[in-house]
Amino acid sequence: MLRIFIVKLIFMRLIVFILFIIGLTSCGVTNTSYDYDEQQDFLVYKTYAFYPEMNSGLSELDHKRLIQVTEKVMEVMGFVKSETPDIYINFKTTTVKAPSRNSIGVGLGGGGGGGVNIGIGGSIPIGGPETYLELTTDFVDTKRDELVWQAIAEKRFNPNGSPNAHTDFFRRIIEKSLSKYPPKKKK
Repeated sequence: MLRIFIVKLIFMRLIVFILFIIGLTSCGVTNTSYDYDEQQDFLVYKTYAFYPEMNSGLSELDHKRLIQVTEKVMEVMGFVKSETPDIYINFKTTTVKAPSRNSIGVGLGGGGGGGVNIGIGGSIPIGGPETYLELTTDFVDTKRDELVWQAIAEKRFNPNGSPNAHTDFFRRIIEKSLSKYPPKKKK
């Protein structure tokens, strides 16, 4: 009897730990989608500049942070900033207030004789509305003036965060956005 109790206790602790880890990691997820011109050879692009008439939709300070972070990431990727670039980088952002995506599930069930069973379930949202920032990153071929690659990334954003928090936010979202560039050739 004691052995069964100990096994159940260990099992319950394991479940709580797994749920804790899932909850902890789900808060920082960046949802990202990619699209690109399948006919384009992306290895020809070596230089870049930012689109001259960019309107990112960010505050002036956040726009500067996004540019600085992107310059560092592009340098690590082997690109060189140029007055005569192969590609222009353009950014667009939108912010959305949404109900909290975190919730607690509640369930109630019962059974009776004669094959009658009843179940009720639902979830209770935790916290108030959250702000999400959607960042669209476009790579435009300067010679053809055509969009050749695009990433759309969405991540929870705290507009009232510190300057360091904003810089870190933009670093993470840009790293995630550019993580699939150049796209792999399909075999």
